Amino acid sequence: MNKKRFLCFSPTFVTAPSGARSVEESTVHCTRCNACVQSCPSYLSRHEEAYSPRGRNQIIRLLAERKIKFSDNETLLYDVCRSCLFCARCTAACAGVLPMAEHVLALRRAAEWDFLPASLKILLRLHGTHPTLFDMLLCVLRLFRRAGLLHLLRISGLLSLPPLYWLKHADDILPRRLLPLPSALKKHKINPCPEKPDILYLPSFEAQYLDAQQGLASLQWLADKHPLILTRTPSGLFEYVYGNLSLCMSQAKRLLSRWHALSGKRPLPVITDSIEIFVFLKHFPVLFAGHPAWRKRAEGFAAKVQFITQVVSARKTAAKTAGETVRCALDDSSLLYTADEPVLQSRKILKTLFGKNFVECEYSRFVIPAGGTAFVRGPERQNAVLENVKDVARRQIEQVYCLSGLAAWELDAALRRHYPQACARHIVHIQAKPWQNSRQTHPLYPPTRN
Repeated sequence: MNKKRFLCFSPTFVTAPSGARSVEESTVHCTRCNACVQSCPSYLSRHEEAYSPRGRNQIIRLLAERKIKFSDNETLLYDVCRSCLFCARCTAACAGVLPMAEHVLALRRAAEWDFLPASLKILLRLHGTHPTLFDMLLCVLRLFRRAGLLHLLRISGLLSLPPLYWLKHADDILPRRLLPLPSALKKHKINPCPEKPDILYLPSFEAQYLDAQQGLASLQWLADKHPLILTRTPSGLFEYVYGNLSLCMSQAKRLLSRWHALSGKRPLPVITDSIEIFVFLKHFPVLFAGHPAWRKRAEGFAAKVQFITQVVSARKTAAKTAGETVRCALDDSSLLYTADEPVLQSRKILKTLFGKNFVECEYSRFVIPAGGTAFVRGPERQNAVLENVKDVARRQIEQVYCLSGLAAWELDAALRRHYPQACARHIVHIQAKPWQNSRQTHPLYPPTRN
């Protein structure tokens, strides 16, 4: 690794139970106890030490200590980093709660590697830098899909080419009808900016641009509040995973500044329907470890972040349907970190609704590649998704509720192919009635016409 790339390790901080620390300091805390190895999907797929969390951690430590050269092992390092699914199972199994996925991300940023197809990465980056242009391009893609042009490209074989294959995968997993959330809000005459908001809603990328029903369902969970909807407000998560740290911090500062301006003297809670965004926002202070003033603001912000299921209690959820016999399970896959509170609350809600028909997968967590890793080719992704389908079939599960919209689409597409008796969907849909039949009395939701 050249000097320029090596220096990228130094200012990069990661989370730890004792607080923020550098990547090099974090890797040293690994005791090589082997607890994480058997929980790693990529190790179970390849059975090679280098592809285990322990192996990756040791490699990054040796690089940071300059005991091995980047130039001599670039091919292996590229494949090792690419194979990581960021499912956080290793961190969940680690006694020291080491953020091993963050170590891999630090190496990826230092090496300046791109794993997503270039066309997809350029499109997603426009989301944060040129939102108007991004909206236009996404609108064009929606029109192409509605007109059947993507189907024609699929038949012609063009979607199998490396620059376009992600379009084929997206077409496979996305809902048939795509509708952006701003258009749905306008259609239903919902004001996204009330005069006196008491809560801020930061919709996920999926809810905001691809599946408005997920955003509308989330708003039904907030029916007793006056949420201000933060559209066109990137969190910086994509840049953290696939971009550069400076652009990520720029977007994080923009989000913090907007939150501070909207909150005034009374800090407002921030709700999101994405488990990836939730865990990322909770660890915002790590981004500003070297900036005391911004870190203090980030700590106040992180204390106000909640996942959508945390705004209600299990007692407030809808009553169980008489004679309900559907067996369900919870997918608690997350990106980079574990998210105990949302998982516990979501599990409590499902237990209340489904009783003994709720299947707890304590020892066999679903592993859905999240945060865009679904669009990175490799055997680990396919094997992990296939194992999930087998797990669902073995347990005779009929519904899987996910905390990530992308994870729900990924798993549902795989179930349609291999086990159509089951389906997967985001947990916000469990309480949401069909929007056309909703008769909310809250001023945010105008009553439907007969």
